[in-house]
Amino acid sequence: MHSPLELTPDGRLLVRRQIETPEGLREKVTDITAQAHHWLDSLVVIQADTRLSAIFELLKANDALKAIYTRHWVHDYVARYEAIRSGEVVPAPRENADPQEPALEALVVSLHQEVRLPNGLLETITTALDPKTQAATGYLNLVDGTDAPLAADGSRPYIVKESSSYWHVSGRSVPFTQDTERWGRQYKAGSHISYSVSASFDRCIALPLCIGAGVMTLEIRGMRRKDRLTVSVPLGSDQEPPPITLHELIGAITYDFSFHGGPQETQVAMDELRQSCRELDDERHAEDLRFGMAHTFCPDNGFHHREAHARELQDRTRYWDLAQVMAHTGWTEAEIKTRCSQGRLMELSAYATNTTPHRDVYPAAQFASGFDVELFRFLNWVASQSCSDWATQGFLSEWTTRDQAGEMINGWSVLALPDVALDYEEITDPVLKGYGNSRAPLRQVFAPDSPKTALVCAFETFAEQRRLDYERRDELEDEE
Repeated sequence: MHSPLELTPDGRLLVRRQIETPEGLREKVTDITAQAHHWLDSLVVIQADTRLSAIFELLKANDALKAIYTRHWVHDYVARYEAIRSGEVVPAPRENADPQEPALEALVVSLHQEVRLPNGLLETITTALDPKTQAATGYLNLVDGTDAPLAADGSRPYIVKESSSYWHVSGRSVPFTQDTERWGRQYKAGSHISYSVSASFDRCIALPLCIGAGVMTLEIRGMRRKDRLTVSVPLGSDQEPPPITLHELIGAITYDFSFHGGPQETQVAMDELRQSCRELDDERHAEDLRFGMAHTFCPDNGFHHREAHARELQDRTRYWDLAQVMAHTGWTEAEIKTRCSQGRLMELSAYATNTTPHRDVYPAAQFASGFDVELFRFLNWVASQSCSDWATQGFLSEWTTRDQAGEMINGWSVLALPDVALDYEEITDPVLKGYGNSRAPLRQVFAPDSPKTALVCAFETFAEQRRLDYERRDELEDEE
């Protein structure tokens, strides 16, 4: 087996070989920097004291490599690196940085793998390891492809599918010297923060570069979606990290820094983000707040434009704040909270600012005749627990029934009918009942001949069938 390639601090790529000489075996070191593009599938190790700049020295010295990673804007980043090295560009200090925030110490490349385990594998593992069972083998026959041969009894061995695998680049901070709480999270002494560095190329170029421990996420799949378990286990360690190829190393770094595009495109994206943050913290811009999912609450086409929602929050013919709701209905704040917890009112929370910590707005349609927001919220809940939130809108547009005059109307028109619920009942279906802090709304009961009764029954049947289709599809994927 060939020895891994070595990346040196000055950006050269070396390969070591044992060759036979009259004096015996001798080590021969060859500089293959100019031929690096032929060695992309080879494993590589990083010498001590190597910094991120070594990657761009390697790219600068090999035009073929730059051509391979053109889609990752490497020509622009190599030019940016040269400008930093020559002093033409000086990395700007981080804006509004907290002086107590731990500084970046190194740039770490780590492997992230997600593996899906087929249904029933845990039971098979237990059986195989139990010497008291007839099927005890002491081992498992796991394969990673779909062309696995059948066993002697005609069964097919379990197939473990890797759903994703990628190398991630992060900035590792200086370790904490003592147990510390930052941003609501507890960090133990010796632990560190992993920062995103996609927009920090200038400040990262001189950071030490290393390969760190990875993580494997195992998704254990049950028959139902809520019967799934995700377990994360470490891959290797910082002292003995997973092996990485030259292509994986260069690809991870160039892809991460080019997430927003080249240096100029990244700067534009960061300027827009900083401007948004300033507006969120500025009371004069509070009216520009947006709520991205407004279009799910009403079939009105005007709600489909997210950019226009900043004005809609101020449109008091559509939305009311708490004070207006209390004045219009005569309800107390406690009564409003009770109705919200029961799922009988719809409440939208806009982004908070420093001057306005929390903003609640209530669609005015809840307190006016017309659109049945309460029933619409119930249908959305059924969809979110069994199939898809977006299924509601398609169903309401396509499903039809007859109104009292015998004319065909669709689901949206049914929601606009004046029929009111005669009673409310708890949801008994365990799939729809909710769990944790997610409380199911009450189920409205309408008159038997009401089109709304037909709508609820048809939608529940539709959602249940969609859920069964999803589960059957998952079972077939597990059997493949």
